[in-house]
Amino acid sequence: MKWIKSIFQRNKPDEGSTKLKLSDLNSWLDEKSSLTLDESKLKEIYSGIDEVGEGLSKDIEALASAKPEESTPPRLLKAGLAARGEVIKQIEGLSNKLTPPRQMDVESVSEHHWTLVKGLGNTVQKFGRAQRYVAALFPRESDAINSDFNKLSRLLVQIEDEIGKNRKEREEIWYSRELVSRIPQELTEINNLRDLVEKDEQKLSELQDTLGSGEAEIKRLASSDEGRRVEELKKTLSAKREELKGIEAEIADLVSPLTKALSRAMKQEASERISLQHREILDTLSRSPLQALDGDISGPLQEVRSHMAVLGLKDRKKEKVLDHLDYLIAKKPLEILKARHVELQSEVQELEKRLAESTSGTVLLNKDIARARKEIERLERELSSNRQNLAAMEEKASNDEAELKERVGKIAGRPMEIDMGRGGQD
Repeated sequence: MKWIKSIFQRNKPDEGSTKLKLSDLNSWLDEKSSLTLDESKLKEIYSGIDEVGEGLSKDIEALASAKPEESTPPRLLKAGLAARGEVIKQIEGLSNKLTPPRQMDVESVSEHHWTLVKGLGNTVQKFGRAQRYVAALFPRESDAINSDFNKLSRLLVQIEDEIGKNRKEREEIWYSRELVSRIPQELTEINNLRDLVEKDEQKLSELQDTLGSGEAEIKRLASSDEGRRVEELKKTLSAKREELKGIEAEIADLVSPLTKALSRAMKQEASERISLQHREILDTLSRSPLQALDGDISGPLQEVRSHMAVLGLKDRKKEKVLDHLDYLIAKKPLEILKARHVELQSEVQELEKRLAESTSGTVLLNKDIARARKEIERLERELSSNRQNLAAMEEKASNDEAELKERVGKIAGRPMEIDMGRGGQD
């Protein structure tokens, strides 16, 4: 029969237990919050309030029937009688509030208590303004009413003390409910963050493996026969490109002595002092010698030579330019250099093509490595942020759990353990 009993008691919090499940705490708190005040003590206090009510009724009758002394001045008499009527009205209103509440639970007693406190305060305030007139005419009745007010005030303090005994527990219950509501949300967020961190850590590990494999493959390729051939291609290509730059520099040096003559010829042609058949080629030769050499350069050079007499160069400069033009025309060094340049360009293009074909796999591998490094950097930043958020959330949840345990212990009156239902997680 024990197993049947255990089924029916499985979801019911054990009042005598020192350990509670988080999922059972709300029902346990419901039981604690349903506790009432000390009814025997309250009945004793309310019995005293009834006596005060009876006393006030008698005092009102005595005040209403009291006769002022005949020697009372007319002005004081008039003010005192008016004040008596107001006092009687206020005390009757207060007396109607003295009936005890039907239920002795905290809410009902508290509501009735604060209604009485407010009513007594209003009555005392108004009675205080009229007291000097009432006391002057009816001193004995006024003293009796003040005595009843003092008794009622002391009794209300006793009720407040009784409510206060339970108020702290109700506060603990209220804060505990807040924590019971908040902690599961925090635990869910912690689990979500842990899952996210674990997934990112796994992905980061995979990317680091990929990066390591890629870098190892790059090293392997570099040390292989194919890698050595690629390095040789790069060296050859670099040498060819350097040779191209050297040829371009030689061509520029060969054209440089003609710069002033070409400039003068352009100006003379622009002012129509001479007519140049090869103007465009000569203009290109002065600005971009290599491009001007795409066609025959002998004719344009001969044309410049034919106009040397009218270009206005000094004799010594003119002789040097003429000698240089003769050299360029006769020996054709520009054409020879241009031919070698064209040949080299073709060789460079072929080498670039071969190099691209030989390194296509390495290029793709390097792109993959670059992407992996970028993704690793992103994941590391994200992981750092999520780890910080996780640590902060774990600390907050831990503090809330400690606070809940402390508050529940205060309510229970003994140390309590709370099963947060983590399913074995820390």
